Amino acid sequence: MSKLRAWRELVRTSFRPEYKFPVNSAKNWFPGHMHKGLKDMQRKVIDVDCVIEVHDARLPFSGRNTTFKETISGVKPHILVLNKEDLVPKQNREEIIQKIKESDPIISEVMFANASSGECPSLKTLLPKSIKLIEKSNRYHRVGDPQKIIIIIGIPNVGKSTIINKLRNANLHSKGKATKVGATPGVTRVVQEKIRISNRPLVYLLDTPGISKPNVKDMHVGMKLACCNTLNDMVIGQLYICDYLLWYLNTHHHFDYVEYMGLTEPEQDCHLMLAKSALTSGNIVEKYQHGVMKKMPDYDYVAMKFLQGYRKGYFGRFYLDEDQLLDNLKDQLGSSDEQLGSPTEQLGSSKHLYYQNKQNNIDKIIDS
Repeated sequence: MSKLRAWRELVRTSFRPEYKFPVNSAKNWFPGHMHKGLKDMQRKVIDVDCVIEVHDARLPFSGRNTTFKETISGVKPHILVLNKEDLVPKQNREEIIQKIKESDPIISEVMFANASSGECPSLKTLLPKSIKLIEKSNRYHRVGDPQKIIIIIGIPNVGKSTIINKLRNANLHSKGKATKVGATPGVTRVVQEKIRISNRPLVYLLDTPGISKPNVKDMHVGMKLACCNTLNDMVIGQLYICDYLLWYLNTHHHFDYVEYMGLTEPEQDCHLMLAKSALTSGNIVEKYQHGVMKKMPDYDYVAMKFLQGYRKGYFGRFYLDEDQLLDNLKDQLGSSDEQLGSPTEQLGSSKHLYYQNKQNNIDKIIDS
């Protein structure tokens, strides 16, 4: 039996098939500045000719803030840019685009892009497509206005500001950044002033703060958003996110993390996985525990290493919406196979109880 087949069998027979969320883990992840940003957008939307929505390509079917449709888009042309395409497979993209358009008729165009790339063919077509859609649309009271205004929206940390800077630099041949870019959610906190990105025709862009879903009712969606760093790690907790990501990687047979974390085989227990990785890499710290100095795994370091490994694509290219994609493909093929059941959202024990008895096992590993 090959190693991969053996690991799949290990997951099938021994690992948790469903993810049980801690009691009372559902939270309202909607920071105050996002409420203000949404109100600002509503005030300025009357002068907008087109909407560009940026979303993480790893979540093509989930995590978008559908409030935009009710408050921002209206009848205006709406382009959805699935950014960070370098982190997902190239297969099945047409099926994904078709599914998105079917489920959300307000979308005019869907494109995959990689704003962090030096050359992105998709982004080169973004402005021309926007202008073409604007010229075909009814601009009502703005018919005689020569300038075109595009608003760029999306959830936090999906690359909105990066795309604005790319468009501006490419069309105006300028250098520098017109808007701040950061690796953590919430860098843009207010609706910016108009940013000129083209002279002929005259086009302006409005950058906006990331607006998360008003509340995350589906906990799986919430944790996927956290894995993609669209929610602040500190809001949920790195160990929470690591634990969910580990469960997802195992149940969907993405085992590249094993080598990356210095392990010999997949692990289903997050604390033990991080402890073993810390021992292998020598990331041990000394801390007082009950008045005694003890050697402990540096959980903060290895947890961040694990999350960054996924976020930078070191665990392979795959969607976090794989189950939805598979169900969609089965529907298109008319398959009679039973659809994969999504992991249930049964509430389990609290985070404290979940990890309460792990330290004894970890101490045995360190002492051995």
